[in-house]
Amino acid sequence: MSAMEVANGFSISGLLDASAQTANRFPVKEIPLDDISEHPGNVAYSMDEEGIARLAESIERDGLTDLPLVRRLQGGGFQMISGHRRMAAFRFLAQQGPSYSKLPCRVIADISDEQALVLLHTANFFTRALTVTERAAATKALGIQVEQMRATDPTVAGMRTEDVKARIVEEMTGRKVSGKTIKREEALADKVAKLIPEWREVADSGELSARAIDALERSGEATQRLAFDKWAESPRTKAATTELVASMTASEPTADKRLVSAEKALRRFVANLPKNPSAADSEAIDHIAELARQAANAVSGFTDAHGAR
Repeated sequence: MSAMEVANGFSISGLLDASAQTANRFPVKEIPLDDISEHPGNVAYSMDEEGIARLAESIERDGLTDLPLVRRLQGGGFQMISGHRRMAAFRFLAQQGPSYSKLPCRVIADISDEQALVLLHTANFFTRALTVTERAAATKALGIQVEQMRATDPTVAGMRTEDVKARIVEEMTGRKVSGKTIKREEALADKVAKLIPEWREVADSGELSARAIDALERSGEATQRLAFDKWAESPRTKAATTELVASMTASEPTADKRLVSAEKALRRFVANLPKNPSAADSEAIDHIAELARQAANAVSGFTDAHGAR
């Protein structure tokens, strides 16, 4: 199934417009909260209690400005696709009174599990600002859809994985995003995942530059903690934070630039594995593994004889 086939009739931009055709195809229904289940794919996104409480205050003050999207389940009931935070806010408000016990939703019928999952992840690009890790989680989750498309859609033959993901996002949301941006954000999120929890939270708040994330990711846990403790002493701009991180991580020994380049090249290969690796690829990997073993033995022997530097 191609991205366009998935998007046909179910694009987020189409579902959220106010046309009469949309209202007829995807009617609005007030649904008891107990009849709506969460989508398991939403685990990738933040559901912080403070944010939900602020959203509840906004809904209580201004009303529900954007309708959630749900799908009708064959066994009965509904499953949330886009609007988990709004549903959580309604549940919060429902504790205060019965007027919030039902949630107005736009209902999508006859939608497959595959379509629901793609809609879930692409909807967030359209409806809310995502953190670095949330955006990466959304595009990484589209990887399964990419592989299915490769098996059935000849138009994606030869396309890079990140470019196929970009095509899915654009066709589902109407918003352009480049494959390079997706690849860069996924790589950055991988680095954020290696930071201590305190720095991960700062990164997701948007207060860490890519340069600072890169420097921290290359540092040990002890250095990360020292840098965080220093940073936490007083508020800093993003630029000042970058300089602080750079100064506190610069003294750490770094690997030979040739090794760093080799590692990056291997990471790029692993991130974009060819569909059918050749015998030459396999032979080259065997040679690399043998060279790595020899290098590890040589470095280990030098360290044993002279001590680590």
